[in-house]
Amino acid sequence: MLTDLNFLNPGQLWPPPAENERLNQYNLNRLIFEGKHDVVYAEQFKRIERIIGNFQNVVSYAVICNFQKLISLKVADLLLGEEPIIQTGDTKSNEQAAIKNISDNGGVNNISYQVALDLSRYGDGLFYIYKDKDTGLGKIDVTQPSIWFPVVDPSNLKRIQYHVLAWTYNQVDDNIGLINKILNGKSQLNKHLKVQIHYRGNYEERDYILKENKIVQQFGESIVVQTGLDDFAIVPVANVLTSDRIHGMDDYMDLDNILSEIEVRLSQIAKILDRHADPSVQGPASALQQDPETGEWHLKMGNYFSRDSNEDPPVEYLVWDASLQANFTMLEKLINILYTISEMGPSILSAGQLDHSSGTAISGTAIKLRMVSPLAKVRRVAARFKPALIKSYKLCSQLGGEGIINLSKTTISVTFQDGLPKDDLELAKIMQIRTGNKATISQIKAIQMLDDMTEENAEKELEAIREDDNLASPLSNGNNPFANSNVIPPEDPPVNGEK
Repeated sequence: MLTDLNFLNPGQLWPPPAENERLNQYNLNRLIFEGKHDVVYAEQFKRIERIIGNFQNVVSYAVICNFQKLISLKVADLLLGEEPIIQTGDTKSNEQAAIKNISDNGGVNNISYQVALDLSRYGDGLFYIYKDKDTGLGKIDVTQPSIWFPVVDPSNLKRIQYHVLAWTYNQVDDNIGLINKILNGKSQLNKHLKVQIHYRGNYEERDYILKENKIVQQFGESIVVQTGLDDFAIVPVANVLTSDRIHGMDDYMDLDNILSEIEVRLSQIAKILDRHADPSVQGPASALQQDPETGEWHLKMGNYFSRDSNEDPPVEYLVWDASLQANFTMLEKLINILYTISEMGPSILSAGQLDHSSGTAISGTAIKLRMVSPLAKVRRVAARFKPALIKSYKLCSQLGGEGIINLSKTTISVTFQDGLPKDDLELAKIMQIRTGNKATISQIKAIQMLDDMTEENAEKELEAIREDDNLASPLSNGNNPFANSNVIPPEDPPVNGEK
């Protein structure tokens, strides 16, 4: 926990020791997301060799089950797979136009997807608002949690005093280094630390020289950059957060032991099966034949070996009962625990697929019922994501641009979709019941939606349909030859001698 800027003073270690645990966990989670489980779970994977060490000649590979990556992707998909609806009230207002321009200029939904991935795998996601130098427009972007060092008020951990962004890079600092590069093909690179200390409305940019992971001195003068915002340019989004935590909890830590155990057991089973896919053979010495050139003995397969008594050993393969059923039972229990702890459930893998018990497609209602737990997890994320997204839009609007007005005092609403496929047949039945079998959509609109047509082409298609109907039923649709007749129908007959 950082409560002041003293960690940037000369002589201090970099990165700050208080942040090492967080940064190391970020690195491990990044490797897990990228599928490098043999590096992260190296100690657990040694069990494969230790338990079945006599299988050294068997070429097998660790079985990687990247369930953690799947969790991150599914959380982001359910949250942002369908673009959220962002409104300011009147759909034709200038404020709504500003929202659309900001979204289109920076691809905000794609940026939000990246923030959601970081939120899941690291526990923290960061929006970064700035003015694009190329376009001159405000932009909502993402930055890495691994370079973020929030400085908080020691009396209130939820109150951030400064957002510090810091990253290292290598640089040639003097002419001597350039001469060495020209003459020897090598350059003397110094390790530098670039720092941005973000305040409300501006940030201070500093450059430090690092040596042996220590800050030696500041390189050059500090530069103050005005952001044009009335708040910090960094907008953090945290995953599960408690009163005594600054950083959110990621989705991976609770699953490490379970996933490593699943992968080790699967790898052990795979190695055993590989070993016994080519079993050894036992039999009498008469079954062997010596090669006269090499002197090696070979089994004469395909020949007949007589057995004069039951005591003579038969020629047969050695089969080992590995009791794999117990391993499969253990795996099943581990996977069920994994579904429970991760809150994702088995349906996260089969949503929208066939119901294997009946071979029929799963209905939309059935999918939602099976996805109750994952959707509840995503709703928690949405509750923290929404205020950060609204704040990002308001800050970005302060940087102006064509068609963008200041939204600081505008009420903005964000509605997240569930990301699940819609069951059109089920929705149609619901509408039919609620409207008493009345039409809820015009023919032109239906043709547009089903055939992906423009309104003009849909009208032409509908006209062609009507012409086909006329040819099929000439007396219908206004083609009755008696419809325009001048014959006046007779009046009612006279009653009681009337004329």
